[in-house]
Amino acid sequence: MNMIFKSIFKNELASFMEFIKLSVVDWKAFLRTLADIDSFLLTEGLTEKKIEAQQIIRWFNGQKVSLSTKKSRLSHIKRFSSYLATLDIKTSLPELPRKTAEFKPYVFSTDEITQIFEMADDFIHARFCSRVLTEFPMLLRILYGCGLRLGEATSLTWNDIDLSVGVITVKIAKNQKQRIVPMSSELTRILNLYRMAPFFDFQDQGFLFRNNSGKRRSKGAYWRIFNTILCELGIKNPQSIKHGSRGPCMHSLRHTFAFHSLIKAESEGRSFMETVPFLSTYLGHEGLMETDKYLKARHGLYTKAHKIISDYTYDVFPQEV
Repeated sequence: MNMIFKSIFKNELASFMEFIKLSVVDWKAFLRTLADIDSFLLTEGLTEKKIEAQQIIRWFNGQKVSLSTKKSRLSHIKRFSSYLATLDIKTSLPELPRKTAEFKPYVFSTDEITQIFEMADDFIHARFCSRVLTEFPMLLRILYGCGLRLGEATSLTWNDIDLSVGVITVKIAKNQKQRIVPMSSELTRILNLYRMAPFFDFQDQGFLFRNNSGKRRSKGAYWRIFNTILCELGIKNPQSIKHGSRGPCMHSLRHTFAFHSLIKAESEGRSFMETVPFLSTYLGHEGLMETDKYLKARHGLYTKAHKIISDYTYDVFPQEV
């Protein structure tokens, strides 16, 4: 993927992007940010190589994405600014925004998970010739069984999978945190069966989830199928999709994995204080505070579990004021 920059910083952006390609696994995220800021700076009509904080604020406010994504993109610009400083080009950046604490993760109930998997499996029988529908049940099992992010799962190749020991190596991950993810024996068995699907061969080392041209399949294809299932099951209101409300979604499978893992650990006699650090590492979180968000799930379904979690985490995580 090549990008021709056009603003007054086109040479610096191109040089910086070459460096990022060599040092960052998920360099395409940087490319999207740099392409966007390049287009913005072009409209600013700059006559000298200098970036003011107010310009970045205007660019930042024009981003029609979540606050979390905005913060990620701003961190990319901050890194580019550091690069410009080595070239004696002055830049000033606004402070990184703080994330709000309003988000409450959605955790599927046991019945909801069962219904979702059953409907996904039924789609295969209804349209077996559809490759994406054949892939989808396997994708769901990896998301729920390993707690992967959707982008991490769709980036997997067969080179990342060791079926002999049941281990996934996540190479393209958020915050550039590569990690080793063990699978359960049952998930490993199912993935072995999936490996035998007609559209794979023994020598195939490409993507697990790919389109007919062999490229990684778009995440949007899976989102559409999953939203269809949630709406048909009555878990999600179709109007919420039109209005852009997140609610229950594919990422909720990751929340559900985390929450159910903690409950399972407690039922087996392991305290949450012992389990949370391991779970945080398994999920690829930067710290325990990121994992803490996953514990703020649906109190109505898991009242007893929440009381147990609250008792354990009250002194572990700082309380909001």
